[in-house]
Amino acid sequence: MFELKGDVAVVTGSGTGLGRQFALALAKQGANVALLGRRQEKIDAVAEEIRALGVEAYPISTDVTDPASVEAARDKIVEKWGKVDILVNNAGGGIAGKIEELSDEDWQKNRALDFDGVFYCMKYFGQVMLKNGYGRVINIASILGKGGLPELPIIGYCSCKGGVINMTRHAAAEWSHTGVTVNAICPGFFASEANSPEAMEAMSGFITARTPMGRPGNPGELDSTVVYLAAHESSYVTGAICTCDGGWTCV
Repeated sequence: MFELKGDVAVVTGSGTGLGRQFALALAKQGANVALLGRRQEKIDAVAEEIRALGVEAYPISTDVTDPASVEAARDKIVEKWGKVDILVNNAGGGIAGKIEELSDEDWQKNRALDFDGVFYCMKYFGQVMLKNGYGRVINIASILGKGGLPELPIIGYCSCKGGVINMTRHAAAEWSHTGVTVNAICPGFFASEANSPEAMEAMSGFITARTPMGRPGNPGELDSTVVYLAAHESSYVTGAICTCDGGWTCV
C-alpha cells in the first residue's frame, strides 16, 4: 500500500527543510522526483541523496514566483518523464513586519512566494495532470493559515497561507471529476532553514505553551501525511486540510 514506484513527483522549495523531507519521503516509496528550487547547489545535493535510494532525481533551478520559470520547468519534466503525477507546493517563507510598518514591497514579495507561486504551479503542472486524467496536488499551508499569532508580526505569511487553504478547497471542487485531487497540509512548528535552531529556541516558550503535546514537530513526522495524500489509494480524498501540529489547532 502507498507504493509510488514509477510515479513522477514535483517538489518545490526542495533544497532544504521540509521540502527536502517531502522529496525524500516520496522517493523512499519509489517515486522519481523533480526538485525545484532557486539555489542549484542545494537541490543538487538533495538529488544525490535521492539517487542513493535507487530512483531518479531531476534538479531544476526554478523561481515559482515567475510563471515563465514554472512553465519552463514543467516542460523539462514532461520531456524527461512524459507526465507529472504528484505536485507538492512547498516553496514559501515569511517576511516579518508589523501591519502598520510592513513595506508595500515586502507585502508583494510575500504574496508572490506564498500565494502566487502556489497558483502558478497548480496551473502549469495541473495542465499535464488534467490531460492525463490523474494527479495528486498537495499544497503546504500552515496552522498560521487558520489563525493569527500575537507573538510574531507575520501578517503576510498568515494571510497567504489562509488563502492557500481556500485555494485548495476551490481547486478540489473545480477538479473533482477529473482524476486530480487537491489537498493541503498545515504543519505546526518544525525546524527548517528559516526556523533555525536559534529561532526555534527563541520561540520555544510559546510553542510549548500553545501545543498540547508540548513540543515542536520532529524530522519525519510529516512523511506519512504527504505519502498518504500522494498515494493512488487516496483517490476519494480531496479538499482535505490536514493538520500535523501536535494539537495546536484542537484547543
